[in-house]
Amino acid sequence: MHRTTRIKITELNPHLMCVLCGGYFIDATTIIECLHSFCKMCIVRYLETSKYCPICDVQVHKTKPLLNIRSDKTLQDIVYKLVPGLFKNEMKRRRDFYAEHPVDASNGSNEDRGEVADEDKRIITDDEIISLSIEFFDHSRLGSSMEEKSPKEQVAHKRYLQCPAAMTVMHLRKFLRSKMDIPNIYQVDVMYEDEPLKDYYTLMDIAYIYTWRRNGPLPLKYRVRPNCKKMKVSHAQHEGQNSTSRSGVESDSASDKAGSPAGAPSASSSLPSPVTPAQSPQPPAPSSVNGTPAAAPTTPGRSFTQFGNGSGSKPRKVSLNGSSG
Repeated sequence: MHRTTRIKITELNPHLMCVLCGGYFIDATTIIECLHSFCKMCIVRYLETSKYCPICDVQVHKTKPLLNIRSDKTLQDIVYKLVPGLFKNEMKRRRDFYAEHPVDASNGSNEDRGEVADEDKRIITDDEIISLSIEFFDHSRLGSSMEEKSPKEQVAHKRYLQCPAAMTVMHLRKFLRSKMDIPNIYQVDVMYEDEPLKDYYTLMDIAYIYTWRRNGPLPLKYRVRPNCKKMKVSHAQHEGQNSTSRSGVESDSASDKAGSPAGAPSASSSLPSPVTPAQSPQPPAPSSVNGTPAAAPTTPGRSFTQFGNGSGSKPRKVSLNGSSG
């Protein structure tokens, strides 16, 4: 079974931190010769006195090393999303800097001036409150039937919540189960569109994975289905009961066979023809007491054929009362 492991941010620090300043990347910049990354300010200052990579000593450029470095926006976005509060603190630091040192920064971008909000950058923090909508997922209503509904009908079936970004899908499932009194024999799944979500996903993870752009509440759905584990247990118990009943029937039939005379045929088969004692599977004839034949060990209501002692006498039929026929 596939197991998911949570990775701590400290384990990723070597890939998110600049070796020159020891802090997280700010304006991550990569050397195109060796693909090592640094803060933009750090690597620019370093290359003023050296033309080699600070990590692997590969030559960046013979005369103009600044020509062989590139800004890495993807890496910087990863750092901002993984390190809580880094983006907000950096934007505040830039705004404070330009407020104390008024210069013409019209050539720079809004992010360079610190004028980009978390919502515009789609950076979500753990303590942020996320608005979400939750509705029942009905597979039979997919397709055209959903389009036929009016906006009012669609809104009527939705519920809106405000939850911390660090809340997990497991907590949301427990909330739905408690709110709607769903028995434990049913499984509650939280879904994005038609895809079930993992229990350890946080709302922040869902927003990043499915590129939620904050243009409305985070759209989630839920469905209720029978619990597979409960079904398997009940099915196994049912099979156990069936096997027990079958074994009881077999044991009863076996006991019937054991109580019947040796070699006695079933009611649906014909009686065997008389044979000589050497060929007969029947037990020897019972001895008589005072001239009266002993009762045969047979099932009540049945009679059996008793054979002679091999002297050529005819077979006799003995009844239940011991008299011979």
